[in-house]
Amino acid sequence: MSSSPSHIPREAVDIARGLKEATLHVFSSSDDLALSRRFAEGHKAVLRASGITNLTSFGEDWMGDPDTTLFLLTSPDEDVLLSGMRLQKRQEHHVLPMEQAVGHEHPEVVAALNRYQGEGCGEFCALWSRRETAMAGIGMLPMACVGLGLMPRLDIRHGFAFMGVNMRPIQRELGFEIEEAWGIDGQFDYPAPPIRSEIGHFLYPESIEQAAPDVQALVRRAAEEPSHVHQMDGRFHRINYRIKNHLA
Repeated sequence: MSSSPSHIPREAVDIARGLKEATLHVFSSSDDLALSRRFAEGHKAVLRASGITNLTSFGEDWMGDPDTTLFLLTSPDEDVLLSGMRLQKRQEHHVLPMEQAVGHEHPEVVAALNRYQGEGCGEFCALWSRRETAMAGIGMLPMACVGLGLMPRLDIRHGFAFMGVNMRPIQRELGFEIEEAWGIDGQFDYPAPPIRSEIGHFLYPESIEQAAPDVQALVRRAAEEPSHVHQMDGRFHRINYRIKNHLA
């Protein structure tokens, strides 16, 4: 979808131009069910607008789960949900979305996760972003970096991301390594052919060194200072990116 102002409704352009700051709320789903539901609605709305109507990450079995951490970027007045991400921790009674998606046909994925279980496994999933956010110049990378930095706090050593192969450059920029022994030469027919996806693996803290320099700095700051404000160069002006960590 084009981010050119000529292809976006006037209202969306106004929202993008008005974004001089945004707040990233980090919280456990069990601590705010109402906001968790708004997150789920925002995720589905954005993907359905792109023609995607059925993903395992659409499920709501995570709702109210204390081991599911939500990252929700809002406008200053918190009326507009701009983008979001979930970090779901794997438990014996609560499998990850990627297991639900491909685990039955590819038992090697489940077997590997079982081996890692004792050190803590989690999946970065349900990434979504409104077009106003991208137009304002706010990408998903800062949100992902905050999630990576919080892995130790959440007792997660192995973080996974199940993404389309077209997202491989972003996975590598973030320090993820593709699990090439899983699936068929490291790839899966998901959500449906001809689309192919693959699973990236981030091992904390070793994988930090594999990330791009700016990513390394953001991850380390998030680990050391869970709530903070930093500035980024937006499309129209500088933007204050405020992180509010509500985790106990």
